[in-house]
Amino acid sequence: MRSVLTILPLLLFASLAMAADKSSETFGITTLTPPRLDTNPNPAYWPRMRLWQGIPGIERAPGGRLWATWYSGGIGEGKDFNYQLLVTSDDDGLTWSKPVAVLDPSRQLLGGNGGDPHLWLDPNGKLWWFVHRLMPAPGVSPRTCWGFYTDTPDAPRPQWHGPVFAGYGYSLNKGIVLANGQWLHMSDPFSKNDDPPSPLIRRGAHLYTFDGYDKPFTHLGHTVIDDTPFTEHMVVERRDGSLWMLARARTHIAQAVSTDGGRTWRELEPFTRNFGINTRFHLQKLASGNLLLIANDHPRQRANMTAFLSEDDGGTWPHKLVLDARSRVSYPDATQSPDGFIYAIYDRGRYYLDEQEILMAKFTEADIKAGSLRTPGSRLKQTVNKLADEGGGVRHNGEATEMYKQFQQAAGDNPPPAG
Repeated sequence: MRSVLTILPLLLFASLAMAADKSSETFGITTLTPPRLDTNPNPAYWPRMRLWQGIPGIERAPGGRLWATWYSGGIGEGKDFNYQLLVTSDDDGLTWSKPVAVLDPSRQLLGGNGGDPHLWLDPNGKLWWFVHRLMPAPGVSPRTCWGFYTDTPDAPRPQWHGPVFAGYGYSLNKGIVLANGQWLHMSDPFSKNDDPPSPLIRRGAHLYTFDGYDKPFTHLGHTVIDDTPFTEHMVVERRDGSLWMLARARTHIAQAVSTDGGRTWRELEPFTRNFGINTRFHLQKLASGNLLLIANDHPRQRANMTAFLSEDDGGTWPHKLVLDARSRVSYPDATQSPDGFIYAIYDRGRYYLDEQEILMAKFTEADIKAGSLRTPGSRLKQTVNKLADEGGGVRHNGEATEMYKQFQQAAGDNPPPAG
């Protein structure tokens, strides 16, 4: 990994260049100008060049190829120069490639930042990679979500189509397909405003619908979630046809219900105050009709990553399987394969020495009901990527914070803007 003295001048130069870009004319460029993928990323994006990493997503192609995404770059989350990366595995997650695609807004015209990507396999077998950009340009919002998709997700380096505009803000979690065939896509504009110039960026949890591969996603509905830093919401369709939403909040997991397909919502009493507080979780309807919830089973800490199973539409959760009992495990995502296996991904110790891992678990509903791995082929704590294994990461705890302070001092009157 490069030294502090090597990294700081590069970041300072890039920061000053971005400041110059922000004050220049945009020549017709807006926040809806499409971003560009780098499908042949150079070694600058390899693990040995990363100081931190986290916030992963996972998906499985119809033929079995696994895909994973997360973000890294710069000195930390939202500290500028963040990029989103994509890796793949053709051996069921035992080994993983170097990045095969990258979205790095800082390397594109006018600069920018990005993070919180996710993956989703649509009902037509196309793999979507949703990425985000925070760009200093005119528009309804500087934060936008874009979807790239491929018709050949089992290829090691597929051709990507798009991008398709998928909403304002960041969309961290997978969409769903309703019983009537409608696709729902979630987004949070990161707004604190209840009455902004556009209703598309009111604070709260927003939903969009898909109208075709060559068309932007269409805004459907919105609800305010109180006491939340980021909604990070997920939705499932219950057996009675209503939609049930869970969302992140500072002191609980919030919940809301819609009976008109997601257009309007009614916030309910908190789902729980006992676990999964103020952090990302994963909610999904499985092929059996049962609900899967993956969350930190701890009242205060990001620890004890656990899979819960409900057989009554979320009314009770009698079954659970501990995926990783350690501390600093967070931000799960998951997908289910046709053979019933559930693939979950999460991060561990984003800034901590000898941690900084992306990890995977493979298990079944039967394993959750048993409370332990019983299915042949199930496994826990499978490494997807660990920075220290490839020469990257911090050299001591607190190094990222120290570097950021040095960067601010070196930048003087031009500190990097918060992401």
